[in-house]
Amino acid sequence: MKTPTRLALLGMLALVVVPASPAIPQAPLKIRLGIHTALMGVPDLIAVRQGFFKQEGLDVDWRRFALGKEGRDAMIAGAIDVNSTATTPFMIGLDKGIPYTAVAVNSLFCGTNHIVVLKNSDINSVAQLKGKKIGLPKGTITEYIFVARVAPSHGLKTGDYDAPNIPDAKDRIPSLVAKAIDATAVTDPFVAVAEHEGIVRSLENFCKYDPLPFMLTVTNKILKENPDAVVAYLRGWLRAVKLLKEEPEKAAAVYAEEQKALGRDVPVAVLDRALRRMRWEPEITPSIEQYLTDQAQDLVAGTIEGRIKAVPDLAKGLNKELLRKAMARR
Repeated sequence: MKTPTRLALLGMLALVVVPASPAIPQAPLKIRLGIHTALMGVPDLIAVRQGFFKQEGLDVDWRRFALGKEGRDAMIAGAIDVNSTATTPFMIGLDKGIPYTAVAVNSLFCGTNHIVVLKNSDINSVAQLKGKKIGLPKGTITEYIFVARVAPSHGLKTGDYDAPNIPDAKDRIPSLVAKAIDATAVTDPFVAVAEHEGIVRSLENFCKYDPLPFMLTVTNKILKENPDAVVAYLRGWLRAVKLLKEEPEKAAAVYAEEQKALGRDVPVAVLDRALRRMRWEPEITPSIEQYLTDQAQDLVAGTIEGRIKAVPDLAKGLNKELLRKAMARR
């Protein structure tokens, strides 16, 4: 019997079926997220409830914050990676050297931020708040714009009114009902719900004075170590923004389910009306950059207590590239 040639042996080996190694499932990207309890957090809640983040391969560990600056402080403590905050605490954070970066504009919320009084109050104008108590959240853009622009436009200066600090928006209308204060600045959904229940009346919103941008920020740590997770987050978040803009009734229905989970049975129509007061414009445009520069200069000049020492280097505090990547891959 002849010994098989090398060529024949190779042919025989080629017929042997070698089982393929099973594919190793890719571990999901992970993000720790702070979600605002007012309408600024709605895109995040929708993305969680609709599974948008999971569909983008992202595992999200999230928690609620009543103020953007509270989420910012959680970032400092290393507890979360992503948070949205208004421009005033954002600029103060940059001035203090907090290692975070803005990657998008969460929203413009002036239309949903109101000065309200009790419905049966005889106060019909901010000018009538001289000598009164106005509940404000200290260290926020709401306080900053009220003190720097709203009050002066009505002839009021610091000292003409008392401004008790009421950090959590959900506590401001109850304080009004208890007559601990005479007026308050408060956002939706709290305003829309209280209007629906016949409790409060809005004197005006903030749009005449400021667009009130809310910035979407991420820690520099995750930006450096896992930018893909940030892009995945942005893709899921943008899908929720698209739903809010193109199918507002559906978005409101999803948000109503979230409110039910918190023990609040709010009609979808009420939430829909509140959400339509928001503006969802995610890109950091040149006008937003100029807005940040102007506000920083105001804060340095001491328009309201001179909260920062110098205008921060915005080139280091803003990153537009990740949003571009997220929008390109949608």
